[in-house]
Amino acid sequence: MNNVDGKIKVEFEINGYGEETIQGYEGSYKGLEVQRSMDLPKDTTLGEIEEIVNELFEEVRLGYGKQPEQLTAKVAIRALKEDTQITYIG
Repeated sequence: MNNVDGKIKVEFEINGYGEETIQGYEGSYKGLEVQRSMDLPKDTTLGEIEEIVNELFEEVRLGYGKQPEQLTAKVAIRALKEDTQITYIG
């Protein structure tokens, strides 16, 4: 549970979705979701996280088949506070 090697588990959830035109349907939507996790050093910067998110956006865009109307990202770092110490989960 405690990642003692100076790393933290960072979880990425990337979604691409949009409306599609499908013959015979009045409304149709398509979505694609990619989830990844990485063990990153504790001193990873927000800029480095953005680079990873941009790479995942490109992966979803290519898997979607065309440019989705919207791409979203959720980044999570899970931690617990035990007494006076933060313990990272992962």
